[in-house]
Amino acid sequence: MVWRDMSISGLDMEATIRKVSKEINKSGLSDKELGGIMGLSVQSINKWRHGHNLPDIENMFILSRILGIKVDDFLVPLSVSHRMIKGENETRQDSVSMLFCLREYAARLKNLIKPMSNYNVDGI
Repeated sequence: MVWRDMSISGLDMEATIRKVSKEINKSGLSDKELGGIMGLSVQSINKWRHGHNLPDIENMFILSRILGIKVDDFLVPLSVSHRMIKGENETRQDSVSMLFCLREYAARLKNLIKPMSNYNVDGI
């Protein structure tokens, strides 16, 4: 089986920004408290809380650990539409290209997360 008519458009950035803001607000932590825990300025946290900016991947990981959620809980994907079928060489070629891109993305993400394993935020 192969994927046909698959369109992956990435993240819904506006919804993701709102989700990060919502999770920070739910925490009950002030900008100063959260900034102190993360070693960041009050202004940085305030931008995340009010939806003016998103944390980078490392800070999103640390923030997720502090808030007790997964990084995926912050991310809101755009709709993915797909239909599974058999056959058709061009569809297989598209699927192989898609698989290659996903594997490359996964490898990059793994390399980003690996150095983060040195952080000990369990006791926070």
